[in-house]
Amino acid sequence: MPTNYYKSFTLKDAGYKFLGGNRVKIGNRVYQFWKSREIEGTVKTLTIKRTPLGELFMVIVVDSGGNPEVKIKTGKIAGFDFGLKTFLTCSDGTKIESPQFFKQSLNAITKASRQHSKKLKGSANRERARFNLVRKYEDISNRRRDWFWKLAHELTDKFDVLCFETLNLKGMQRLWGRKISDLAFGEFLKILEWVAKRKDKLVVCIDRWYPSTLDLFSLRSCLRKH
Repeated sequence: MPTNYYKSFTLKDAGYKFLGGNRVKIGNRVYQFWKSREIEGTVKTLTIKRTPLGELFMVIVVDSGGNPEVKIKTGKIAGFDFGLKTFLTCSDGTKIESPQFFKQSLNAITKASRQHSKKLKGSANRERARFNLVRKYEDISNRRRDWFWKLAHELTDKFDVLCFETLNLKGMQRLWGRKISDLAFGEFLKILEWVAKRKDKLVVCIDRWYPSTLDLFSLRSCLRKH
């Protein structure tokens, strides 16, 4: 079976068993894995993902036993707006610029793509060129993701409640194309929500058609009463 036959598959409730020493049994085979963090809670699903480079990742979804309540630690609430020129604008006036990783690497991507297209189809040289091109895309994704995680921790350390307007990402993609892909607002929000949950912070998404400006003081009052 070719190594790229499956991109991913998910197991629910059965078909796997975690063993000691960072080992997992899937079917009749035992695999060693590296944990990025400890597994806390009841495992609900296990997904194996294969990258275009053939690297394997295991993604685990767990039930931690309920959603944590918001605990006020800094007493600060902030609203944020996404933008094309400025990645995030905070209600306190702070602006966060995006590194725009794809734009930084555009010349290298263009060169690798040109080299790939020149190679003879079906040749080993073309496959090596394809791997080189895919690796550059993977590097962009990894650098962007690392920046998202650091930014998520920075914001959740500073604020207890973070409010964002809901975005029509598909519509924005049609209008601005590659730039929206490079900014990757949706991916950042998923990471931010995960970090906020771990820190007992709250991410609030507000309908962009909401008729009035969010009253942050009222929100703070409601949270304290809750």
